[in-house]
Amino acid sequence: MVKCPYCGYEVDVSSFKLIRKPQKFCFYTVKMLECPKYHGVFNYYHGVSPRSCKVSEIFIKIEPRGATKR
Repeated sequence: MVKCPYCGYEVDVSSFKLIRKPQKFCFYTVKMLECPKYHGVFNYYHGVSPRSCKVSEIFIKIEPRGATKR
């Protein structure tokens, strides 16, 4: 189950729109996803740590280009 960091919508990863094909970063597989409900774009990092053999998931929000910080 993947949870949108913007609105909290939680469903299977296949329900989110894949924006960019998956990439590798260290032991993570990184997918850029779009929430079908909120339409916010975020990176979903998923992988198994080689040291502790635990599953790790990270969600990182992505700001639109040209957005100003307030």
